Amino acid sequence: MLGLLAFALAAAPQQSAPAQPAPTTLQDKFDRATQDATAGRCEQAIAMFRSIEKDPRVHPGSVPAAAIALRKGICLANVDALDEAEATITGGLPILDKAGPAYATDVANGWQALGELAYNRYDYAAATRDFKTALDHLKGTDRLTVLVSLAKSTAFDGTPEALSYAQEAITLLSAKPKDLDPKATREMLASFYTLHARTLLNQGKIDQAYKEMKTALDLSGGLTLKVSLNEVSMRSDLAMAAMLAGDKEEAQRYLAYTGAGRIKESPFARAVSMDPPLCGSETGLRPEDVAVVEFALSASGEVGAAQVVYSRGGPQVAAAFGTAAREWRWTPESVAKIPPFYRITRVELRCSNALGSGPGTAGPMRERFLGWAQAALAEAGRPDRSYNALQALAADTTAAVDARVAALAILADDAPMSVEHRAAAIAQAIALANDRVPAPVRNWLQLVRLATEPGNRVGANEQRWSEHTRFAYLTLAAQPEFANDALAMDTALLLGTVQSGPLTYADDEQRLTRVAQDSRLDEHHPLRQLAWLELADRSAAAKDFAKAQTYFAKSGLSQEQCSLLGVTPALRRSGASSTDYPQDAIRMGFEGWVNLEFDITPDGHALHARALTAYPPLVFVDAGLRMSRDFLYETSYRPGANTACSANRTGINFVLPR
Repeated sequence: MLGLLAFALAAAPQQSAPAQPAPTTLQDKFDRATQDATAGRCEQAIAMFRSIEKDPRVHPGSVPAAAIALRKGICLANVDALDEAEATITGGLPILDKAGPAYATDVANGWQALGELAYNRYDYAAATRDFKTALDHLKGTDRLTVLVSLAKSTAFDGTPEALSYAQEAITLLSAKPKDLDPKATREMLASFYTLHARTLLNQGKIDQAYKEMKTALDLSGGLTLKVSLNEVSMRSDLAMAAMLAGDKEEAQRYLAYTGAGRIKESPFARAVSMDPPLCGSETGLRPEDVAVVEFALSASGEVGAAQVVYSRGGPQVAAAFGTAAREWRWTPESVAKIPPFYRITRVELRCSNALGSGPGTAGPMRERFLGWAQAALAEAGRPDRSYNALQALAADTTAAVDARVAALAILADDAPMSVEHRAAAIAQAIALANDRVPAPVRNWLQLVRLATEPGNRVGANEQRWSEHTRFAYLTLAAQPEFANDALAMDTALLLGTVQSGPLTYADDEQRLTRVAQDSRLDEHHPLRQLAWLELADRSAAAKDFAKAQTYFAKSGLSQEQCSLLGVTPALRRSGASSTDYPQDAIRMGFEGWVNLEFDITPDGHALHARALTAYPPLVFVDAGLRMSRDFLYETSYRPGANTACSANRTGINFVLPR
């Protein structure tokens, strides 16, 4: 539940099984499997349920078979065997539903599990339907678990009904039911007030939500230095309500009591992938939409769960934000620096305007490689491109060479690995490849090797690094295998001329012209277009606007198209200073970051800045937007006054001196 309502109603944690005699009868086995399932030992429970199903005395279609299937299905969902879980539960439910009141709890649990599966794929309507069916089978305090789920699945509906589920629980708990411990009752009341207030926030009823969040705080014991995951979630909601109510000082005080913004080295800022959703009709997101997303990180760096806690755009908008967050990844090394308690966190999130953004200089060569790699993995029967599957394939010495090379190269290019591990992976891929894979693939491996070598990271001497990188790329371009491969040669030439740093050389124009006029590529190939644009920019910088106009025309691009090719002008000056750090954040001891998106004008200024992601929420966005006004990039030639680079992204870290 991501830190909210993780009280007695939540699934039991994994527990070690006490030593017991081996079950002998079918009933003993069923009871043992049920005990394991209830205690969270789902692997053991599933194995036992499967064993019972094979017994000839368990007849398919019977009530016992349905009960076994349903309880097994719920455990399958808990171990992420989602498709099998849904099919298994759905198969058992109709039989148990007809079996009468004795199976009402099982039926409710089944519908609850189906609802959770729908909720976790952001199908809020289906989740609400299944939760309501579960609720119809329950009475009294047994309804509380499902009321939690309904309050969450309807939180973005904007209807009075969305508020009724938490309100029912508050009414029930306020009567102090005798079957609940008084302390647990108080904790549950605080949690349901939090859920009710969260829905009020999503409906724009800020003042009422703020008042109810304060009630939840009082029920939880106030602002103490000792905090649970439930209380972190509640205080975060309280901070959000205070900020939306305009009570900024109180908002930051509440946020300070969550521990947010106090993790050494800001490891959340260094994501392997943290792409926001795109604005537009496909997602239903508008640039002004904003959400606060809470997510949990696994030790491998993947987002195990993500839920939107605040969004004013309705269920579709919330689903788009949540779906994007589920795809984020960090390196295991970054996650290891985050204390386990804080691996559940929140960020402020907006959509990106980068519709149609181009591939960047290495993009065409990468796409060619990925096409080969996908075919190689499929031919070897290993098409799964998840991090764990690729790691297993890379280590499998019995696998086909092509498939192992594909796995290693994908890991090095796009997986949550440290720079050193990426370098080792690509070195191994090169060693395996030799002459056994096509030359274009070997060329891609050489390019990735250069990018992943630890020695090629930016050091203290920026100019020396730029010269070193330039020389390395140009040397690569001159190798026979590269020279005979137009895509590889032109990629290396552009990387060595355009993207190795701010320095320029006398022979740059000759190399750029060589790429621009390389007839081995299509006339309007992106690499040729990039070369013409770079020639235009450099001519304009030298005040030769006639030549700049000629070069731009040869690119075959419109102003709008050229701004979306994915290559950003070099930053000349950031204008950043210590005075940019928000004083109230310094006073409260907050650290964090903001990822910005903005357009760059032909004269190098940043316009239309927006914060895409920010941590902690509500703290550093304004400061990041102010800083962007001082950014100055290299000038670019455009015939009109449109942008030179649209939807450019950059990150700003706010770190206090140690």
